[in-house]
Amino acid sequence: MNETTKVLGLEDTFHFSCHPGIDCFNQCCQDVNILLTPYDIIQMKNGLGISSTEFLEKYTKTLIAPQTSLPAVQFKMDEENEKKCYFVGEKGCGIREQRPWSCRMYPMDANESGTEFAPLVDSTRCLGLKDDTVWHLRDWFDDQGLQPYNEWNQMFAELTEDEKLTRWRTEYPGAADIFYLACYDLDRFREQVFKEKKNFTKW
Repeated sequence: MNETTKVLGLEDTFHFSCHPGIDCFNQCCQDVNILLTPYDIIQMKNGLGISSTEFLEKYTKTLIAPQTSLPAVQFKMDEENEKKCYFVGEKGCGIREQRPWSCRMYPMDANESGTEFAPLVDSTRCLGLKDDTVWHLRDWFDDQGLQPYNEWNQMFAELTEDEKLTRWRTEYPGAADIFYLACYDLDRFREQVFKEKKNFTKW
């Protein structure tokens, strides 16, 4: 978070509303970097009715997270449509019920511990921050359905920080591929375990 930005707690209030009537509507869904968590991917691929493999191939690219040296999944923007989100339309998000954590958090950003928050952008970029509608931050997060996302993301964060995983990653050359498969491409992982009877215990 920007050090000059006012930090908010869960009981603090802020002004915000997002709707087609504001001039910046949908601009936050264009040319942005969104990292997806395993829970994000499950919700999105299920909402679209496709496999995790198809979702990952069509809508994401894989990076290596500098903090962990483990694979991370970034949501791709549509290069043929002004780098807009693939699912945004004139009326807004086409997968609103399954939108990822980052989109649910907007316009807020969180510190690493998830205890302090601040607007990700200012009111010159997000006109919704000038709206008369007032939210308590806790109520806003409840309205956006963030609780299960936060719970699953916390468990995933604990996994990536585990010392056993760090040792496993450094000792076995194929560890990163298995991590990607088991965390992000769950349908393919399930297929390999139960249909192809692939044995991962050697790792």
